[in-house]
Amino acid sequence: MKFFFFSFALVYLLLVNNVNCLFKNLIRGFYCNDENCYSILGVSETASVNDIRSAYHRQLTNLKNNYDSEKKKKIVKAYTVLANKRTRKYYDYYLKNPNSIFNVFNFIFYCVFKLIKVIIALIIIGFLLCGFQYFNNKYEMKRRVQKLSKNKAFKKEVQNRIASQHPDFRTYEMAMKRKVEEDIEIEVAQEMGLMYNKKDEKFAFSDLIIVKLLILPKQIICYVLWNVKWLIKYHILNEEYDESDKLYITRKCLNIPAHRWDALSEEDKKMLLKKQLWVKEIQDEFFEEQMEKERLSKISSAKYKKQVRMKKKGSSFNYND
Repeated sequence: MKFFFFSFALVYLLLVNNVNCLFKNLIRGFYCNDENCYSILGVSETASVNDIRSAYHRQLTNLKNNYDSEKKKKIVKAYTVLANKRTRKYYDYYLKNPNSIFNVFNFIFYCVFKLIKVIIALIIIGFLLCGFQYFNNKYEMKRRVQKLSKNKAFKKEVQNRIASQHPDFRTYEMAMKRKVEEDIEIEVAQEMGLMYNKKDEKFAFSDLIIVKLLILPKQIICYVLWNVKWLIKYHILNEEYDESDKLYITRKCLNIPAHRWDALSEEDKKMLLKKQLWVKEIQDEFFEEQMEKERLSKISSAKYKKQVRMKKKGSSFNYND
């Protein structure tokens, strides 16, 4: 028991001494190391903020004739410490009590205070971006629905849906009517497949920029782990592709986005899987066919024919024009 107590006390003292030593070095570096910040600026400890500011500009002016980057860093650090009321108060206490544990608390409190200010600023910016994103999404949705409302089939479907879901629609207040009509227009547009992009879907909490930034580290880690797993499983161990990975390879080869793939029926997916694009030979053959189709499409295009004619005449022609 005595040995255990002695060992615990020894470890505790070592840890405390190391921690104190670490914080002492940090605090010294945070202020002016072994020099006195007041002496660097040439002012007394009772100097006012205006006196400190004047001394700071005077020291910088004197440096212009004989520039010294290290001396300038010391002057800037001394001014940073003394110009701020909070850090000056901490520094005055540090000068009187250099070995006090409260110097560590003051240093930690100042760092946390600065960190909280940065976090608050980032949160405000994040919410402003989210607000802009939300209203921009609403505007884009409304603009697209207005374009679709000119379609007779679309208008008819909207009216039928309103009549079936809201029999008392005519008795609603104007604001309620407008909201019901907008919701059903968006619903009908999505069901009719007139909105293909994911960004055109109803705004979700996970679409917020701030949420995406918060989950970004997790996504990066998952992406790296997924690639490592793919490399080991299929390139080193040469195992057979799983069903989910076969779907992934097929979707990538056909250049179909994830939301478009999810919208396909099971029969369509099975038809595409019959191509067996995860097989290396079939995949290479497929890409060659695609390149040949692109080449033939280019040859048959009017721009290509114009290019050939102009080349024969000796004129330059940019195909991308």
